[in-house]
Amino acid sequence: MKKQCSSLKTRESWCDAVRGICALAVLLSHIPGVPDVVILYITPFTLPCFFILSGYFTKNYDGNIPEFFYNKVFKEMLLKLLFIFCLMTLSIKTVTGLILHPSTIPEWIYDLSVTFLLKPEALFFSILTVCSVYFIAINKICRDRPLPMIAFGTVLSLIGYAVSTPRIIRLWCWDTALVCVLFYILGYCAKKVNLLKEIHFKPHYAVITGCAYFAVLTLFALVLGVDSAKMIVGNNTFLSPLIAIPQFITGNVFVITLANVLPETKRPVRLLMYIGGHSMLYFMIGGLVLAYVNYFNTLLCGITHWGFLQSRYYQLPVFLIVTVALTLIPAKFSDRYCPLLNGRFRLPKDFIRRRPKTCIAVCAAVLLTGAGIAAAGLSGLLIPNRIYARHYPVQGVDVSSYQGNIDWKQIETQNIKFAFIKATEGSGHVDRHFAQNWHAVSETDIIAGAYHFFSFDSSGKTQAENFISTVPVSENALPPVVDLEYYGHYEKHPIPAERIVPELRDLLDALEEHYGKRPIIYVTEATYLQYVFTYFDDYDIWFRSVVTDPPEGNWRFWQYTSRAQLDGCEGKEKYIDRNVFLGSEEEWVSYTKGGCPLNE
Repeated sequence: MKKQCSSLKTRESWCDAVRGICALAVLLSHIPGVPDVVILYITPFTLPCFFILSGYFTKNYDGNIPEFFYNKVFKEMLLKLLFIFCLMTLSIKTVTGLILHPSTIPEWIYDLSVTFLLKPEALFFSILTVCSVYFIAINKICRDRPLPMIAFGTVLSLIGYAVSTPRIIRLWCWDTALVCVLFYILGYCAKKVNLLKEIHFKPHYAVITGCAYFAVLTLFALVLGVDSAKMIVGNNTFLSPLIAIPQFITGNVFVITLANVLPETKRPVRLLMYIGGHSMLYFMIGGLVLAYVNYFNTLLCGITHWGFLQSRYYQLPVFLIVTVALTLIPAKFSDRYCPLLNGRFRLPKDFIRRRPKTCIAVCAAVLLTGAGIAAAGLSGLLIPNRIYARHYPVQGVDVSSYQGNIDWKQIETQNIKFAFIKATEGSGHVDRHFAQNWHAVSETDIIAGAYHFFSFDSSGKTQAENFISTVPVSENALPPVVDLEYYGHYEKHPIPAERIVPELRDLLDALEEHYGKRPIIYVTEATYLQYVFTYFDDYDIWFRSVVTDPPEGNWRFWQYTSRAQLDGCEGKEKYIDRNVFLGSEEEWVSYTKGGCPLNE
């Protein structure tokens, strides 16, 4: 890697430059107020690059599965995951909560120990682990031959695309991990055939590939709109191979080319490569550091009233520079005391041979732990989002006839401030316990609202008539809710938005006119992307996300679990859905004051 042009060096320092670029891009995309167009242009290449480089660094273990698991999976991934995830949980809200309520520390430790594999950051490592497992199987089947491995990986990626629902590929999701296997295999095969060493990189190559990349993303934005494009790209989502393939190829070729023409001797480039060598720390802990930087900037703004502190032109460069500088501290610490966290870490050659049985014990322990976590989740003992949901002081429930007879006064004593009660479904169904629940909850201080389960088989007007004839007008009630989620065969075969949106709009307009309150829309991630995001952006959202956190700032209520247990329910369903309100108790009072008037 010389200043003007050269082929790749033997030690291939370009990999550190690529990881450094990706780490900085991830930090930049999380800075408050970053323009949508910036997120659009820097996000697409980041995660695929990590999968490609992971495959690039994977050695051929000649079918030695215990060595592979011990070296690649356990030492390189799981230990990093556990350590970094523990640090990531120390958010501002968590630290403040633990200081104010020290008695919750044991519960926090318990939640941390059983949920770290279920959070988005952990899922990224989990997907890497899954890709590694698939890789060694494919490598053995194909006898380490590149072309059969790529063909095998392509078939798996097509299967992953086929099983995704509703045809949305997300790098975080388990059901589409097969798509990521192809990235992993491409990285490995590029290393095996010395593909990049045959290319002589020149500065004008970076200009050409960069122009191609930006042209593809610009066309993407012009066709779908900047907001939609940013939503798709920002969520690591590929709607179709026609979009994914050009975006993937041009983005990664550009970044690799750029990394190989940067002058290695220059200090900024050396810093970039240092960041790349500690990319795991920057990728994971950098977000936490950035949150603290933003927090203290907000405090400073409140004390000084300096308007420029809220300017994006100030925040973008300053937040990035300060975050990079502060994250150097744990990076330097890891150099001295924990080199396992660094990208340059390598195990001693004879380390595995001295402990060949350790891998078997570790794998058995991981399997038993996974089985225990699964059992705890099925039994309701494990609620993945509980540690995060407790930061929201206003807690609530939603119920239907499945919960049977409910003692609402007993429910109220368990810190429940609001409740959504199922009233109707479709054009003709009325929940048989609605009237009983609606009357009983009115005798408590719980603020209630009614919800309607939307039917894809009925018109919006007749569904509105069913709800209006069932739910009385109440000034103090929460706004009516439309529950929009897939059911039955629609999970695999969703109806196009152009058919559903008009019916949904008719229903929402009728409810708003009758009750004088703008309705709330209950969504899953899939229905939000398909039917709500680009059509109903002025409505409050009630988001269902029982494993991961919902998108920040895009919701008013959050259903964080469907397997909670409360005293006071005597139905055939022993579990109850738990929810939180986005805001403080003062904001909750403001939201409900005056009967939840129309949103402005």
